[in-house]
Amino acid sequence: MAKHQNKETNMIFRLIPLIIILSISCRTTAKKAEMRLIGEDNRDVVVLSYLIRDYMLQTGKTNFSFSDIIKHDTIGRVTNNFSKLMVAKWPNVWAGGYIVYFKFSDNRNKDLIKLTEAERIPWMVKTKKNIGRNDEQLSQKFDGEIHFNYPERHYYIVEIILRKPES
Repeated sequence: MAKHQNKETNMIFRLIPLIIILSISCRTTAKKAEMRLIGEDNRDVVVLSYLIRDYMLQTGKTNFSFSDIIKHDTIGRVTNNFSKLMVAKWPNVWAGGYIVYFKFSDNRNKDLIKLTEAERIPWMVKTKKNIGRNDEQLSQKFDGEIHFNYPERHYYIVEIILRKPES
């Protein structure tokens, strides 16, 4: 009888890792789908992130204004969707880089934006309650932030964070 009970115990211990793996993978898939939906709903922010990245790659400048980015927006896809930008250092110990805070304009029309073949939604698009790292940034009530790596990493778009809608 002890042998039979020992086999059952071994089977249970073999199933535990499988159950853990399945539960984690299901959670990750759901989270990716949610991030994808947020990105699809905010294609204008995705386009803005590519415009900013391309501007920094072409000019080497990391201190710029919204009007500088608009000059590089030859198709005019995001001209009316944003009213303000602010560039700051991204104080991430492991990656570092730059943060661009943005504010939506009152004339925002995100539904007309189409992504080009070269543009894709970054894998990390999420929402959070407050946008900013210090009192100055928090007081301006930005609508979102885009994180870029340093030039050595080609200003890779690390993540896009949007302010959660107030309910």
